[in-house]
Amino acid sequence: MYKATLFLCLVLLSGCVMNNKSRLMLDWKEGGVLPKGGQGDHIGIAGPVTGVMEDRLIIAGGANFPNGMPWDGGKKTYQKEAYFFKIDAEGKLILEMIKPFADSIAYSANTSANGYIYSIGGERSGVASADVWRYSLVNNELVREALPSLPVPLTNGAAVYLNGALYMIGGENTDQVSDKVYRLQVSNGTFMWEQFAVLKYPLSHTMVVADSGQHIVILGGRMRNDNATSKIYDQAYMLNTQDRSLTSLPVLPYPLAAGTAIFYNNSVILFGGDNGATFNRVEELIAATNLSKDDREREELTKQKNLIQREHPGFGKEVWALDLITLGWSRLADIEGDSPVTTTAISKDDLVIIPSGEIRAGVRTNRILVGQIK
Repeated sequence: MYKATLFLCLVLLSGCVMNNKSRLMLDWKEGGVLPKGGQGDHIGIAGPVTGVMEDRLIIAGGANFPNGMPWDGGKKTYQKEAYFFKIDAEGKLILEMIKPFADSIAYSANTSANGYIYSIGGERSGVASADVWRYSLVNNELVREALPSLPVPLTNGAAVYLNGALYMIGGENTDQVSDKVYRLQVSNGTFMWEQFAVLKYPLSHTMVVADSGQHIVILGGRMRNDNATSKIYDQAYMLNTQDRSLTSLPVLPYPLAAGTAIFYNNSVILFGGDNGATFNRVEELIAATNLSKDDREREELTKQKNLIQREHPGFGKEVWALDLITLGWSRLADIEGDSPVTTTAISKDDLVIIPSGEIRAGVRTNRILVGQIK
């Protein structure tokens, strides 16, 4: 159905890229916040291990800068706490308990399915990991089980669970940005990762969802380049997990990376993201600093970079829906308040939950956003 509609759309050239009206409505509210600690309000975390098990939201691990911003000498700290929230009938999040987390992992690819949370890759202290974990709740304890490791360590990738298998899409490490899709068959007990498909280009920080059938939708993302600016993508593709084919979808309204997305009722809903304008400017200044041999010039370039990061305007608040039947993009209600990136959007019934995340360079939020889809 999807492929036939895409072909008809391209032949008729009839407004398949943008449609101002959507059949979906979205009402935002603040579902909860990460709990206060001994130093006052929680500063939030980026890249947490997160997901939903039945009526519980789990937020664990992640990274932040508790002792100052990185351009002021602050060091990124990888956290080891887990927060358990009850999701009530109205979508309100009620903190139930805080427990130590067994790992200091951040920026893993997360997906929830069948009462489990899966965490794939990520990083510890800036070093990419190949670890894969399956989490379950047993007597109010978060129990983890090691699954086979990825073929290569990867952080900042994306994951979905579809028809009994885990899929890891893209990601990066110090040596490369991945153009691979890896698959792990979970339901049949094979438990061996395979290279499942090759993407059209390497990418990390992509937004990925699985539909209710056999397709994975891959949106945007970025590819870093040494001593040059990263490429931010506006392309969208559909991967058919039956024949492993990649089909182009209508491009995003603009290039985006590091946002979040869910699948809902034959639509992909895309939340926020980074258009790369500030990110690329910072990269340009870093590259110029690395190439300069003049100490005074290097100092001035570093000051410019730090100023841009301090005055970061925040990430996009726009919410877009791609209807996979009509293949039209439409805009929904913007995210209210600061818009987080480098986290995972979680779909539960008619709710979308976006826990914590980064809202500006180096700055996290303690908010847990909840949107009601109508």
